[in-house]
Amino acid sequence: MRLATALDNEESKEIRKWLEQYIFPNDFLEDNFFNTSTVLYSVDLNNHLTLFHSVVHNLKPAKFSPKDLNESLLEGCRMFGINEACNYFNVNVHDNISRVIESIGTYSLKRQDKTSVLFPLYYLLTENTAGEGGTSYTGLIGKDKEWMLSIEFENEIIFKVHGNEKFCNFVKKLLLQNKET
Repeated sequence: MRLATALDNEESKEIRKWLEQYIFPNDFLEDNFFNTSTVLYSVDLNNHLTLFHSVVHNLKPAKFSPKDLNESLLEGCRMFGINEACNYFNVNVHDNISRVIESIGTYSLKRQDKTSVLFPLYYLLTENTAGEGGTSYTGLIGKDKEWMLSIEFENEIIFKVHGNEKFCNFVKKLLLQNKET
């Protein structure tokens, strides 16, 4: 699936090469680039009969909204003087055998329309999933590759922020502050 913001140029080729070499070297996400990664949210879907069942009966909803996540990443970039410009990516491992980088595009953390915050990521995870029960990934990559957000979807959903330890901890703390119930 190609969104209106999808790239097909030298920049996308460079990002594709970087993803293949450092993030998905052996098909699945194996971050060999960033100093650390921090799990922001995870839920195991194996105990649910269908995706619908997991949505309706999920006992562990995320304690943050897409807007909260977007704003935490933006604030983290600003706090540490990191370039906030970024691109999104979508990778599917069809049949859990072979990685395919499906889409790379531009994304702005400073979106004016807050109703579509993180839209490309959630859309690609639901509308362009890996075939035959494979794993799907989507996320954001900072233009200078100082940070990354990854979302994994198959039998579980995992949100991770990647970067240096201070950035990851700041984003997690900001995202989850006052969200604990």
